[in-house]
Amino acid sequence: MPPSPLHLSIFFLFTILTISSSIQQINSITTDQVRAGFWLSHSSSYSPLANINTSLFTHLYYSSLFVDETSLEITLPPPEKLPLLTSFSATLKTNNSALKTLLSISTATPSFSSIVSDAHHRGSFIDSVMALARHHSFDGLDLEWQFPSSSADMLGLGLLLTEWRARIDNEIRGTSPLLLTITVYFSDHVFNGTNTTTDGLDYPIDLIKNSVDWTNALCFDYHANDETVTSANAALYDVSSHFSTSYGIASWLDAGLPPQKLVMGVPLFGRSWFLRNKLKNQLGSPAVAFGPRQKRSNQTGVIAYFEIEELLSRTNTTVIYNNQSVSAYFNAGDLWVSFDSPDVVDEKIAFASHNRLLGYFLWPISFDSLNFEISRQASDTWLKEHDDSVDADGVDAPEQALSPTELQPQNLAPTQSISIASSIRILPAVHPFQLIFFLPSVIICCLAIL
Repeated sequence: MPPSPLHLSIFFLFTILTISSSIQQINSITTDQVRAGFWLSHSSSYSPLANINTSLFTHLYYSSLFVDETSLEITLPPPEKLPLLTSFSATLKTNNSALKTLLSISTATPSFSSIVSDAHHRGSFIDSVMALARHHSFDGLDLEWQFPSSSADMLGLGLLLTEWRARIDNEIRGTSPLLLTITVYFSDHVFNGTNTTTDGLDYPIDLIKNSVDWTNALCFDYHANDETVTSANAALYDVSSHFSTSYGIASWLDAGLPPQKLVMGVPLFGRSWFLRNKLKNQLGSPAVAFGPRQKRSNQTGVIAYFEIEELLSRTNTTVIYNNQSVSAYFNAGDLWVSFDSPDVVDEKIAFASHNRLLGYFLWPISFDSLNFEISRQASDTWLKEHDDSVDADGVDAPEQALSPTELQPQNLAPTQSISIASSIRILPAVHPFQLIFFLPSVIICCLAIL
């Protein structure tokens, strides 16, 4: 007996859904974990690309290309530095073919508002950076805007990301689609200075989560502008303020960003101060100025991890681990330094894993020691935590919710639960040439049931 019209309708609906699902799989890159690092393009003299231990990473970023304030175009490196951009992917993939490379576009200029506020400028920007990524064999792109400063900026950012995602999904491909990430403030709410109440701006969460593959949260530099008192550069917890990694991560998740789209930043640098009195050398002690400019990190008050190691070896100084904030510090005479020690990194990576985040990134890997001590510590801890999160039957362990600020490091149980929204991705457009590959199967199936 021939099939009824109802049966045929159901069959064709099932076929169309199957085709859409297959195309979605073709057009997407599955990322189940991120162990990433940002490499500074000006650091090649002391951090050569060929020396990077790529086995410790799943993704590496070239940081960065910048947006010219006047022309609003991407500024390429000078001729002597251009080979670092052109060879970045090939060099790093020599020893790790599974590695993904991303090109980070960085801007802190107010003129970027002109780009995101105009549809033509947005389109030109997207086309130019995608062409750069394809030309230099990158697997993805990142936008680091420090930081949107108005509601119009936030709206423009959301539109830019939405249109960027559409361009990627509609790109005619002979290769995998480009990854798209965004590097953002530590919290979903950009505070106005130290005011953590009503001032500031909220990121467009829905537009972000529907557009990017993941979001990198800059979980450090919480007190970079205060030279009068010593502070933890990147405390995991802070019982007296919102400036902590646990608060920032909780705020993003509480705002609706799924944990599988959130990647936590870990700094490979510390912050330094000159003490007013070297006998008063705790967290919160009076300071007279930021610490000295170091040779490699080359910024007042900033000290790279490998420079910290050198300083500790010269001065035979004891590092203090603060269990309440999960931070480390030391003083060498009147110089006081806060940084992420291996113990701190271990605790932070465990925190990210327990809260089901997609992963972590190190900023920047150029500042790690020669043997990549912190990069290895982070990778080993992450992989161990993931192994431990699966029980003997291969079933994921129960999910652990987040704490905001009060949580003690030995106990990751929450003080308040946080609802986590599910991830939403816009279904990419179906191109006619893609349907051609499925038509023979559809025709054969139709003939078989008639």
